[in-house]
Amino acid sequence: MLDFFTKDAIQHLGYIFTFLALSIKDVLWLRLILALAQLILGSYQFIAMRYDIVFWNAIFTFVNVFHILRIINERKPVKIPKEIKDLYDKIFNNMTTKEFLYFWNLGSNYNKSDCVIIKEGECQENLFLLLSGSANVTRNKKNIAILRRGDFIAEISLLTQEPASADVYLDKNTKLIMWNQDQIRHFQSSNPTFWTKLHNVLTKDLIEKVKS
Repeated sequence: MLDFFTKDAIQHLGYIFTFLALSIKDVLWLRLILALAQLILGSYQFIAMRYDIVFWNAIFTFVNVFHILRIINERKPVKIPKEIKDLYDKIFNNMTTKEFLYFWNLGSNYNKSDCVIIKEGECQENLFLLLSGSANVTRNKKNIAILRRGDFIAEISLLTQEPASADVYLDKNTKLIMWNQDQIRHFQSSNPTFWTKLHNVLTKDLIEKVKS
């Protein structure tokens, strides 16, 4: 039919795209290239009248297209409420907006003021993020840090699963958001990619505190 683009050339082109797909790290592009490769190989088998193989390539293509649409939908940005947009931009920007809002909605408001929220030597059940007001970190009755909006509380105990190494006292008019640590740790097995992103967020927070 065509002098250059013979049936064999079509088959080899399909294998080339399959090889390219396996060398791509991004899952979306991997799926796109692999679906294209399967379409090309399916076309070759159709010309060769191997309809059984065409059937299986059609199924593989359908599965890849399904996952392509799912990934595109997951990556589609969603609007973040204005009151927490600065926290996403400053702290959680390694996450997609959907991942951030999913994590945010797992938390609950914690509105206590003028009290000790963390006691040195005690195991912690929750992770906190300061939304307004301030908190004082003390060790041996000596003030070692002042926390403000965007600072985590009890992130060390989440990462190390060890008791708190200092006391944290909330000042007046303080608002926080709180997550259960066991629920967060579950991401290590249920969603390792998200856990890695959150782990990086908390590690960055610790590094910034050490610098200050």
